[in-house]
Amino acid sequence: MLDQQEVPPGCPPGADAAADRDAPAGRSGARHLDRPTVFAAALLVAVGGLVYELILGTAASYLFGDSVVAFSVATGLTLFGMGLGSLLAPRLQRTAGLSFVRNELVLSLLGGTSVLALFWAYAATELAWVVFVVLSLAIGTAIGVEIPLLVAVLKERGSEGSVSLLSKVLALDYFGALAASLLFPFLLLPYLGLVRTAFAVAVLNVAVAGFMLARMGHPPRWSVLAGVTLVVLLAGFAASSWLEARISAGMYQDPVVAQERSAYQQVVVTEYQGDTRLYLDNQLQFSSVDEARYHETLAHAAMTSVAAPASVAILGGGDGLLAREVLRYGSVQEVTLVDLDPAVTDLARENRLLTAVNEHALDDPRVTVVNADAFRWVEDTPQTFDVVLVDLVDPSSERVAKLYSQEFYGMVAAHLRPGGAFATQATSSYFTPDAFWQVVSTVRAAAPGRTVVPLTVNVPSFGEWGFALSLPGGPADVVPGPFARTPLPDGLRFHDAASLAAATRLPADNPPRDLPPSTLLSPTVQRTYQEDMRAWRY
Repeated sequence: MLDQQEVPPGCPPGADAAADRDAPAGRSGARHLDRPTVFAAALLVAVGGLVYELILGTAASYLFGDSVVAFSVATGLTLFGMGLGSLLAPRLQRTAGLSFVRNELVLSLLGGTSVLALFWAYAATELAWVVFVVLSLAIGTAIGVEIPLLVAVLKERGSEGSVSLLSKVLALDYFGALAASLLFPFLLLPYLGLVRTAFAVAVLNVAVAGFMLARMGHPPRWSVLAGVTLVVLLAGFAASSWLEARISAGMYQDPVVAQERSAYQQVVVTEYQGDTRLYLDNQLQFSSVDEARYHETLAHAAMTSVAAPASVAILGGGDGLLAREVLRYGSVQEVTLVDLDPAVTDLARENRLLTAVNEHALDDPRVTVVNADAFRWVEDTPQTFDVVLVDLVDPSSERVAKLYSQEFYGMVAAHLRPGGAFATQATSSYFTPDAFWQVVSTVRAAAPGRTVVPLTVNVPSFGEWGFALSLPGGPADVVPGPFARTPLPDGLRFHDAASLAAATRLPADNPPRDLPPSTLLSPTVQRTYQEDMRAWRY
């Protein structure tokens, strides 16, 4: 038998039923919701709410580059929206049960399509930040409505005091937040990707709404609407790869011939009239038209500075282009390539366009590919090398900045054999000059007994690009000079001995700058890089 409940004070008999016209006649949906039902709903919506916040921050970091700003803004806007939702909730509490259901259906549509909407705005308009702000506020508002409405549903049962009731609902909300914070990075994002995760969490919202409707006696109109919403979201989940591909294609000038959302990044290959390009998170990594200028400088500056290099480590460089250059030396016996993302190294082995550019370097028996975090690998490996080449993305985030730290470069230097050399890409010597010189200063501080030679070369796809070469001994020990211990191999597209030597002559408008080294505890290279880049964001 259903519990009986008095009409709330101040309401005429039958007012609650009249207000809830979608419930069966004479019955209030809230009266048929027991405490376990509402507590289960609180736990599930907490999981979904935090995942939406993480989705927005991650999507913004992919598109806008600065993960600190992206997550800070996403968190702040979402929490502000939650405050607005909490203020809105009292206006909806007279029909708390069905108001909660309506809110879940709206939230599922907003959250499920949020990533695609943000990507579309980035690709097709100049309003990506506006869309990001609006979505964050709207989703936050819908999240903020949930808990007050669930508390209102439970208070209608009048079974316990408001403080005890609120504490239990909030406890479940916090427990769900912990579950979401673990599920998102370790399960949802690696295995579903960002777009599918958004749709999957949206389906969870609809499932909670359907669960509540079932306990309220299935009001036909809202049950049908929930079913239609569920079908739309499941269709979006099934078609997410196609939808993402269609939107992504608009971000690139050339036709997209391969793309994949890995656990770490969006990987895209384009091709037009013989120009093959690789993009990671929408950032160009190389163009086959001029990539030799970059990869030949980085590889051969270090390789020619060591007598008969036999063992080489490449940190990054999952596209195989540095490995291609290293393998030109007959003295090389082993190459260990460490790249975090297996999606990149697998593509470099299997995609015909990439294998044509890297000359099947990753299939060479001398090459061992290790998919691992370069920092941890360098910290743990007992191996030593004649040459170490560091080819990583720019230090635009704190996650990457640790790979430009004094501690990291110090560990790299410690793994060099006597007479060994290492070289790292050091961002653009023209567009980010302070970041370039800070990388040089950091390499120098990491191994004070070594000589650091800054290099620059023009790569038309990127502009003037900088490198830092670390050689054994002081300046007087670098005799007869860099690039003189092993001759350049045959088959180079860009460099000869004269052009490689010219890479040491930096232009007069970029004089040396004495900047403090970047460290793990103070990753200043990220801030320096971002400040440099602001000058070029019109």
